[in-house]
Amino acid sequence: MQRRKLLQYAGLAAGFTLGKIPVWASAKNQFSALAEENDNILVIVQMFGGNDGLNTVIPADDDRYYSKYRPKLSIPKSTLLKLKDGSYMNPALKSGTNNGLYGLFGEGKLAVIQGIGYPNNSLSHFRSTDIWLSATMPVNDSQRLDTGWLGRFTEKLNGDILPDHPTCMNIGNSSSLLFQGTKGDLSIAVENPNDFYERGKDILSGDAVMANNSNFASERNFLLDVSIQSNKYSAVVKKAFDAGKNVATFETDVLSNELKLVSRLISGGLKTKVYLVSIDGFDTHANQGSDGGKHADLLKKVSTSIAAFMADLKAQKISDKVVGMTVSEFGRRPEENASLGSDHGAASVMFMFGDAVNGKIYGENLSFDKLDKNKDFVYQFDYRRVYDELMTKWFKTDSNVTKEILTGRFDLIEQGIFSTKQVLSNQSEPTISSINAYPNPTSDGFVNLKISMEKPSEISIQVSNIQGVNIQQNYPSRLPDGVHSIPLQVGNVSGIYFINVITNESKEVLKVVRL
Repeated sequence: MQRRKLLQYAGLAAGFTLGKIPVWASAKNQFSALAEENDNILVIVQMFGGNDGLNTVIPADDDRYYSKYRPKLSIPKSTLLKLKDGSYMNPALKSGTNNGLYGLFGEGKLAVIQGIGYPNNSLSHFRSTDIWLSATMPVNDSQRLDTGWLGRFTEKLNGDILPDHPTCMNIGNSSSLLFQGTKGDLSIAVENPNDFYERGKDILSGDAVMANNSNFASERNFLLDVSIQSNKYSAVVKKAFDAGKNVATFETDVLSNELKLVSRLISGGLKTKVYLVSIDGFDTHANQGSDGGKHADLLKKVSTSIAAFMADLKAQKISDKVVGMTVSEFGRRPEENASLGSDHGAASVMFMFGDAVNGKIYGENLSFDKLDKNKDFVYQFDYRRVYDELMTKWFKTDSNVTKEILTGRFDLIEQGIFSTKQVLSNQSEPTISSINAYPNPTSDGFVNLKISMEKPSEISIQVSNIQGVNIQQNYPSRLPDGVHSIPLQVGNVSGIYFINVITNESKEVLKVVRL
């Protein structure tokens, strides 16, 4: 009998309407080793429906935005919030405490990543959402995407003892592909900590483990482990909720309430590493509105809720250990439709926020000069570049683990989104703060390796081909602090090559393609 069915027959499935427990009971869940190194936290804000990036960060100096593509949906230039020459923010994003997301940008705590997307964009809500949450590019439309990047990430760091606190939490009453591992859901879902606690108390407890090896004993012990976890986590979550507090003022919409809960749990000492919150409504095919319409109202909620969340953390002196990011399955088409809305598109805009974020604009404006064959925006940055940096820089994961989770390494976006000294405030200063190789791909096999050294160090640079054969060259054996550009030849023939940069404290691996 499948364990999912057994849970249903045992009457347990209905008991998790407000709290979903891990379905693999004996493994150490997730970031235990990581939690010993730092207490960094990631909060993901999922914007369901496909956010219209063009009306979020607007290339208002291009007259075609007003005259050709958005004659009725355009935001009046006089109301826009200037970020830099050519880039303007929707005025709704000034809503909230301390001028909302616009205020965070002014403080250097909001990264605006333009043109975020992935190759061969799927315009299906479900498929594109799965691609974002799984961090997997399917080889065809029939390939199943059944594990999430954070599910694989946490599963990779397994041990054999359960952590004291749940590692991943979905605020709401459902599970997410984001946290699915090969052994099941690695998160808990919580909507109301008090209800979660009461339901946890009602599940099986107090029975002895059966020692024999029968199938019945295996399934019975599985249920017992599940009940122990449920009781354990429901009590831990309630304890943190009771100990925590909110000092900032939050609005009463769903997203504000979810972030209010996350802030209170962090305040109360919960050691959960990743929280997922969400807001619906971004599928704006009709009546999207301009500066005072449906889309603007959604952006206002995003701005007010995140601004209150960050103000709450800052007032309690815990904002330095939290970063957040927005995700949405795709953007919208450049051209408005006949229903005064915008249809499914490709590249869009992502926000990252927090004290540790190097707040600025990344990438160029969404360009009407670079539309694809479907007359859609062409992406500039693969979203997995953000995930790569989150794992290696924010959570300080070994680069080989990151490579395995993402089935490859992805370059930093413009030298990196994180301010290194803030990210590593709980640890010693790193030797290398950023590293990049360009051009990549290379047509002649020659690249420049750019390394930013925080302090002098012995260093080893190795170039190898895809078979692991080292290519012998002369490299410096020691570098002083500062920025260095080192010319390298990766290979004489077309193919994939790896540059390994090793210091006493770290190892970085860059993938380079020779055309």
